[in-house]
Amino acid sequence: MRIRYHNGPDGKPVKKALVYTSAEHGINPRAVDQDALRIVERLWQNGHKAYIVGGAVRDLILGRRPKDYDIVSDAEPQRIKRLFYRSRIIGRRFRLVHVYVGTHIYEVCTFRSIANGTIGNTYGTIDEDACRRDFSLNALYYDPLSGELLDYVQGLRDIKAKKIVPVIPLQTIFVEDPVRMLRALKYSQITGFQIPLFTRLAIKKHAHLLSGASVSRLAEEAMKIFGSGKAMPILAMLLQYKLLDPIVPSIAKILQEGGPRALTLRSDLCALDAYVHETGDKALASLLTFVLRLPVRESVNPETSDPAEAFRQALFAARDFLFPITLPRIEVEKAVRACFIVPEPRPKLRKPRKRSKRKPNSHAASVERDGDQNDSSESV
Repeated sequence: MRIRYHNGPDGKPVKKALVYTSAEHGINPRAVDQDALRIVERLWQNGHKAYIVGGAVRDLILGRRPKDYDIVSDAEPQRIKRLFYRSRIIGRRFRLVHVYVGTHIYEVCTFRSIANGTIGNTYGTIDEDACRRDFSLNALYYDPLSGELLDYVQGLRDIKAKKIVPVIPLQTIFVEDPVRMLRALKYSQITGFQIPLFTRLAIKKHAHLLSGASVSRLAEEAMKIFGSGKAMPILAMLLQYKLLDPIVPSIAKILQEGGPRALTLRSDLCALDAYVHETGDKALASLLTFVLRLPVRESVNPETSDPAEAFRQALFAARDFLFPITLPRIEVEKAVRACFIVPEPRPKLRKPRKRSKRKPNSHAASVERDGDQNDSSESV
């Protein structure tokens, strides 16, 4: 292990980061995604620093296969876009670049400064970028070319201790960005790590702030939870900390009330987790098929004879169930169609026909009377 120093304001060297070798951090270089490695390599070749960062590094250290790769660099978004043909700049608050390789998307971000706090959008240095990351297990920088791991916040120590430790002070971390509370609980369930006592107390104290978070960010976190393979325990933990109602109040209400509906919903969510583990399918429509089973089933009205009208009712019930988050219409429709069963109309009972007494035919009756008269005259 080596130590990286930076010059302080007085010109004296200041300890900034620990630098671990491959033998020390234990990441298997063959487990690194080759396309992510090539993106990092191209940035270095063009004079820019670049590292794999965040959950991918955490998973590699834990011996797991990362689902997504985030890359950070000192190159600014416009420069990154020029280096990669299939890429586009996204975001309003945070400008970053999506690099497309086949059907996969790699997120490339520029180092951020802490000059305007931990949610500012000015560019900075790698050590500033590390200090504005939410938790230490997500603040490790891995260079797949040299095999070195840069640790500015004792993140490797916390991973080995199986703890989720905030990088930002507890007085501000959840006030500046309440969504970080969701992320802490999600990481706890995904990794099995413990959340320290004072962090748990801070989450309970600031839980009410989540209702003021952006709906789009809540929707993004909800999609990540549904595709985590741990949706049921994560949602149960969010309910315990009173963080579920601002995201999907319908699910929170059902789980709180208990009873048969809660059992059905829990069963559907457990089936979702099993499906993600078995197939690895993270398509939104596939995930929502399990989440929306209950409201779609309950929306079916046997009295509705028109299948199109029944589907519209199911779609409306699904959207109402997901409120306030809004997800892509096409994906929601696919999910509803996958779990929608056309109601069979009840057979109409035919009423027995009443038989009316037949009136005698007037013509036949008159003929019969004439015949009687003729008979009587012949007899005379």
